[in-house]
Amino acid sequence: MAKKNSPVASASATYRKAVNTIADALRIDPQHTRYPSEDLDLHAELIDEKSKERALEWYRRGLRRGFINACDAILEGDLELKGNTLYAPKKIVISVRVRFKGDKRRDKEFVFSSEELGFK
Repeated sequence: MAKKNSPVASASATYRKAVNTIADALRIDPQHTRYPSEDLDLHAELIDEKSKERALEWYRRGLRRGFINACDAILEGDLELKGNTLYAPKKIVISVRVRFKGDKRRDKEFVFSSEELGFK
């Protein structure tokens, strides 16, 4: 076993701290074994998979919100369905409430031309 103040002990402590930080960011319980450097490698590999999962969840939320907003726009008359053709005004304004870390919630408007959204 390494002495408490040895470079090996310091490196091991640093690996364990890094593992704890990664686990905290990924919202998982850290897994510590007798080999802190291997623990770090294992946890570092989890970052990519968790990032993909989070990205897909945010895509899913965006698709859901977009679909609901599009249906609402049809019901409110902002978009009009005539036969098999969907008509839109030249300018489309979509309002959402956003909040970024450290900020308060605020309304944000995004303005699109109908062409940007696939209308002719």
